[in-house]
Amino acid sequence: MLQRTWKKAFLIVPPTGKYIREERCQTPLEELHTVALRPPMDLLYMGAVLERAGVECRIADYPAHNRGWDDFVEDLQNFQPDALILSITTPTLEDDMIAAAKAKSIDPGIVTVTKGAHFIKLDTAALDQYPPLDVVMRGEYEETVVELAEGKPWEDIAGITYRNGSDIRRNPDRGYIQDIDSIPFPARSLIDNSVYIRPDTGELQTTIVASRGCPFPCVYCLAPAVSGSKTRNRTPGNVIAELKECVDRHGIRNFLFRSDLFTANKRWVMALCQAIQKEGLDIQWSCNSRIDTLNEEMLREMKKAGCWLIAFGVESGDPDMLEKMRKQLQFDKIEPAVKLCRRTGIKSSVYFLIGLPWESRETFNRTKEFARKLDPDFIEFFYSYPFHGTEFYDIAVKEGLLRDGELPKAAYNHPALPTLHLTLEELEPLRKEVLRSFYLRPRFILRTLMQNPSPKILKNYMVYGIRQLRDLLR
Repeated sequence: MLQRTWKKAFLIVPPTGKYIREERCQTPLEELHTVALRPPMDLLYMGAVLERAGVECRIADYPAHNRGWDDFVEDLQNFQPDALILSITTPTLEDDMIAAAKAKSIDPGIVTVTKGAHFIKLDTAALDQYPPLDVVMRGEYEETVVELAEGKPWEDIAGITYRNGSDIRRNPDRGYIQDIDSIPFPARSLIDNSVYIRPDTGELQTTIVASRGCPFPCVYCLAPAVSGSKTRNRTPGNVIAELKECVDRHGIRNFLFRSDLFTANKRWVMALCQAIQKEGLDIQWSCNSRIDTLNEEMLREMKKAGCWLIAFGVESGDPDMLEKMRKQLQFDKIEPAVKLCRRTGIKSSVYFLIGLPWESRETFNRTKEFARKLDPDFIEFFYSYPFHGTEFYDIAVKEGLLRDGELPKAAYNHPALPTLHLTLEELEPLRKEVLRSFYLRPRFILRTLMQNPSPKILKNYMVYGIRQLRDLLR
């Protein structure tokens, strides 16, 4: 009987490629040189709540350590867990499920569990397609995984879809965790933190999940479906306690604050930054944010608290494209925000999307020229991906750009589907074209050299620059 108490749980990132596996963000790292490998926060959070419940846990990030399937089999045989928990992405799902099949071949009684944004819509389909998979967790997983581990009857656990003999059953959704301060800090002691580094300095870096939820209805984004349309912030004191644990216990002083709307609540940002300074934390950090939530007072406080970079999702240099995306962004605020970052000494990284259904050569050219005019410290261009559960997916199917149920394997660094105006073949060279036009400018190269006098940082920039150049010219 699979519904039993767990004594041991094995949580893994399968050896199926280096990806950011953060529900709404499922980015392959190949050819994306401005995106660093991040620790598997979903597994770290589950490891923390399971350990608190008395379960012995091991976490393995196989891609991070360049380990393969033979290593997984050996680890599984040595540990002999009661449950295997998989972190998956939509583009790698088919390969990720090899882990469940291998686990069942070794121990037919092991409980195989997975989670991810993919299962918001495709939970029953996944169980139907992959017989070695027992349970799918939908939505936020910290409470769900503990109830599974405690042996609670599966029919009574909200937020799961599971196999019951030859049947597949879908339980009601679980509500979002309102007090996210109640979640224990990620179990960073279960991983080798040394493989997650800040690219420019080579120092240890980890992710801090500062909030959950996003109220904006962007057609391409999974955030509202994954974590709700209401932003839930952790209290500054709770964040400070995790930062101190990272510094004191793990020697980590570089952080990425993961939050769709980090700068949306000025009072919260100011309180956090002032608390960082009051505690005397010698740290540096970056964050993601919207371009229309900034002001100079807040940026200067962020700079004093250690912020060195802000990443913005601008997505397009064409106002009509932004309107169709339902980005709800005031176009005329983009350029002043980037200039404000530079004036306050904080670097800016701007993300753009290529390949939404309305993309044409003309809209792309406008974005290309806008990126050069904007002139942030870094840019990255991603091809859009039609995740199930987004309006983009529905539009793509309706317009005949995608077959219903299709799961493209190409993602972010290669086009997943054509647009109404451009074929896959026409889209393919656009990312490299725009990156060449931006990064190979003498102005950009000179500024990068002048702003980074440290020999160590300059060396790292040269290494990453050479990799970028190799990819762009290939």
